[in-house]
Amino acid sequence: MSNTAFFETLWARMAQQGDFPTLQYCVDNIFKTLNADLTVGEMATSVLSDFSLSQKVIRLANSAMYRSFGGEVTTVSRAILVLGVEAISHLTLGIQLLDYFHGVAPKRPQAAKALQRALIAGEITRALSQARGINEGEEAVVCTLMHHMSRLLLVFYFPEEWERVEAMCAAHPMTENEAAKEVLGVSLEDIAEAAARKWRLPGLIAHAMKPRTLAADTVLETHADWLAAIAHVSSEAAVTMVREGTQESVEALLSAHTKMLGLNASDVSVAVRQADTLNTSIAASEAALPADGAAPHGPQPADVLERLQAGLAEVRREGASLSVSQLAPMVLETSMRALDFSRCFLMMLNPTTRRFHARLGFGEGMREALPALSFEEGFVPDVFHFAGLAARPLLIEDTFDAEVSHRMPRWYRDAIPDARSMVLAPVKIRNRCIAMIYGDWGAARMPVMIGDAELEAIGALTDEIAAGVMRAAPERTPPPRPR
Repeated sequence: MSNTAFFETLWARMAQQGDFPTLQYCVDNIFKTLNADLTVGEMATSVLSDFSLSQKVIRLANSAMYRSFGGEVTTVSRAILVLGVEAISHLTLGIQLLDYFHGVAPKRPQAAKALQRALIAGEITRALSQARGINEGEEAVVCTLMHHMSRLLLVFYFPEEWERVEAMCAAHPMTENEAAKEVLGVSLEDIAEAAARKWRLPGLIAHAMKPRTLAADTVLETHADWLAAIAHVSSEAAVTMVREGTQESVEALLSAHTKMLGLNASDVSVAVRQADTLNTSIAASEAALPADGAAPHGPQPADVLERLQAGLAEVRREGASLSVSQLAPMVLETSMRALDFSRCFLMMLNPTTRRFHARLGFGEGMREALPALSFEEGFVPDVFHFAGLAARPLLIEDTFDAEVSHRMPRWYRDAIPDARSMVLAPVKIRNRCIAMIYGDWGAARMPVMIGDAELEAIGALTDEIAAGVMRAAPERTPPPRPR
């Protein structure tokens, strides 16, 4: 099969079978955010749209690779501050790529083995980067995973040909790459590069997929060369580990390339141990999640005050060094996690127009709803204005109750028609409301217990935003209300 004929067949089969639209959407969305000049809040909104994904980002941010940054990471907002938007974007892409194939691997046994190799290769790259102190570790992991996409694509769309590739490797002293060229007329690197360009990944990653001849004495001259080299070596090491299962053979393979990659022997030992631990625990980690892959969601009622207090302590510990644009998402997300909100948003007062506008929101549909969430500062007898005047957060247990429903403004009901219970927490400076935090639990009544202690803790969280505003402009006071 010619190179052109292979790719025409691959893209046609992808289109016919329809396996990849969701993955393409994920990749597009992630790199749209990566290429934009995003705030912490905007990036957090992107990640938090998927609860399971956000849990994995937080878990990875607390892993050994990032622990040196100091302090346990409990929110996506904090993870972004610690790691940076670019690292989080690459983390997210890696998770999305692997999650996609996790979902379909049980239907195709060969995919499970290819996926195992991808996981181990990514772990080797991550561990080698960590040990060397290389900042582009997650970028290198994405390149490593993309190297394995070629194997997974063959498993899915050319299963018979992939069986021949594996049979040739088992019968002859040849690599999978060499066998693929003989069977299909294309190399694994050719497929990885074409997929990277097809999915519109950044040019650097696509370029790093290009076939390269690597030897122990190869001199790497560009960052793309290094990304390609560590991805290739990690991939070969993963194949060796899965096939032979011995640390010694993997360590020998990696050690032969330490000089080329700029690594130390100790770096290799650490990486091999971490990869071996992962290799032996993959089955256990798969069993740890429910069958649908979702993480257990939401705090128990008794946990709410404890979670609020723990979040408040973290905000106070980190907040003094953060700008308001960094602090606000952290406060909002902390509130959301502690109270198990389905949706939440932050409204800020524009003193010039004297209107509150929703600036940041987490939860399903919030990104689309934000533009419609706005109201004037001057008094109107509705719940938002009552909350702005209140001394502490306002809790409404049933917004459809006859005593309350007529206090729900039309602009709010048009944007969020189903919310039954809600919390409105004002942010005040010198007794003027300058911002407001909103949260709800969707169509259900609030599943948590909120009493005076919880409301006080929510109020203390909003006080941290007010303190951040004051720190940003200590010499300024809020403009007086026009008379």
